[in-house]
Amino acid sequence: MPSKLLPVLLAPLVLFTPPARAQVGMTDLTCTGSAYQAWDPGLRLSNRDVLYSNETTYERCTSRDPLVTSGRLVSLARHTTSCASNLGPLQATVTWDDGSMSTFSVQGAGIHNIDGTRAYVSVGMVTEGRFQGDAVVMTHALSTMDLAPCLYSGLNALSGPTTLRLTRLF
Repeated sequence: MPSKLLPVLLAPLVLFTPPARAQVGMTDLTCTGSAYQAWDPGLRLSNRDVLYSNETTYERCTSRDPLVTSGRLVSLARHTTSCASNLGPLQATVTWDDGSMSTFSVQGAGIHNIDGTRAYVSVGMVTEGRFQGDAVVMTHALSTMDLAPCLYSGLNALSGPTTLRLTRLF
């Protein structure tokens, strides 16, 4: 008798089980583009308060969602930073080409000088909007790093290629 009762007891579980979500660890989006970052006043060797702006255009995006093919990131924030420690936290919003948005909260994870180019890596989370809950990895390979402005007038801007990857965590 218990073996005949088991299917009856399990039927409600099958009927009320939510649909499976996207697979954990799958890349939801990968973009390439160009970044322009500016500081006012310019960065120096010692920390100072600056107004930071970032305008990044993602010209090519590959996404699990075919409606997202490009986007534009804009960020404006006050930081206390320098040429040597420019890894402060950042909140930024990307507006996708279909009109939707994603807000990121990221923290710089490292700066590497590679053949005179300064490579930045930032990691974080999508906190609001499309792709909410995804992990964020942003990389910027910014123009040749000349430290002379850091010594004197201040480094005012850097630009170069960038990538963005969003990965589903749950």
